[in-house]
Amino acid sequence: MSSDDPTPSRIVGGGINTSESEQPVVVTQMLGIDSSDPVREEALRARFLSFDPLFDAASNLVAHQLVLRGRGADIEAPPELRQMEEDMLLTGLYSLTQDGLSGDLSLLVRISTSVLFSDLPQELNHRQLIWCVAIDNEQHLARALALQDAGLVFCPTLNRNNAVVQDSASAWRYLACNADDTPPAVAARLIVEGVRHARSQARWPRNAWFRGSFFSGDTQPGEINHEQAVQLDLLAIALRESVGTLAQFFRLNPDMAPRLLAIANSQIGGLSRPAESTAHALIMLGPQRASRVAVLLALAGRQPSDATRHYAITALTRALFMGKITRLGAPAESAAAAFEIGLLSTAPHALSLPAETLIRKLGLSATTARALSSHPSPESALLQLAYACENNDVETLASYAQQLDIPLHQISVAYLDALIAASELDAALH
Repeated sequence: MSSDDPTPSRIVGGGINTSESEQPVVVTQMLGIDSSDPVREEALRARFLSFDPLFDAASNLVAHQLVLRGRGADIEAPPELRQMEEDMLLTGLYSLTQDGLSGDLSLLVRISTSVLFSDLPQELNHRQLIWCVAIDNEQHLARALALQDAGLVFCPTLNRNNAVVQDSASAWRYLACNADDTPPAVAARLIVEGVRHARSQARWPRNAWFRGSFFSGDTQPGEINHEQAVQLDLLAIALRESVGTLAQFFRLNPDMAPRLLAIANSQIGGLSRPAESTAHALIMLGPQRASRVAVLLALAGRQPSDATRHYAITALTRALFMGKITRLGAPAESAAAAFEIGLLSTAPHALSLPAETLIRKLGLSATTARALSSHPSPESALLQLAYACENNDVETLASYAQQLDIPLHQISVAYLDALIAASELDAALH
């Protein structure tokens, strides 16, 4: 197939890139893979943490809550187990605060009253932390108020059977409630737990923060396995968080780090020299490429199977193709938005989750959500065009070429270039 594409996709330096200029979209140098990143937090291998999202009434991500993945706050659990889980959570929090939390979002951490009376909150305190605690008596209240006066931020839990928090409501910036409770008339920002449907959310003030399956798309226990839960966490952080938060994820999930380093040090990463560690790779990649490399890892998983390798390579092919077609003149919000949609198009298959669940869990934009849900939009049309290329559907290709006013041979060449470039990912996933 000959190419007279005026802006061909070339394999040149610069990594996975889709700027609005006519820049190449893929990568160059084949670099050595160094997966000898020393694990500084080896003790946390079995102590995986999750950053559970909190949303405002408009479904915007506003905060996270640090939790142990797959574990609930079971008040019926033996005290020894609850103590062990709290120790694990605080150990993970210590790891995060040692290197400094990054980003602007608040991080909620639930503690017991025994921790409230220890030195730990003051030792681990950070401006982004909000300490959640059940205050049941005057002694608890006095201790929390004293720590708050010292600069800590607290979010007590309202208890309909105990008025101590209700009576002190004016002292708090945040108050935790259950979605089934009656909304209290207080000045504090309410943090509403357990929102499962629109009816329960609509009862609460517009400035409240919400946590629950209606907003986050959380799955029920048993729907996905532990490995998929880790991948879903990584995908959420890669799409919406800073490079610093990505680095925190890999400190807490060190078994994922070698694969990230392999992708970053491959032609797909496009680094000018080999990265020596995960943190080094993330810094060298920069925010956009670090996010995209992490998304590919989330799709492929720690130990990629034939199926997940296929999903990751297919996603990258679609992303490169859709970004290029947008720059050739196809209508879309931007080349970057088209790239993201292509990259996420295989996520429902890779993670075995419905697209609707992923849209809520990841807090995807309306543009991305419409395309992934097959609602008519310019980006959805580009995704259909990518499907037609994959299936060699000449009739559909000809129809879209006419609609987009892009010559059919340019569409074919753009897809072939994307397919060849994305195939370089295969070596990094073996």
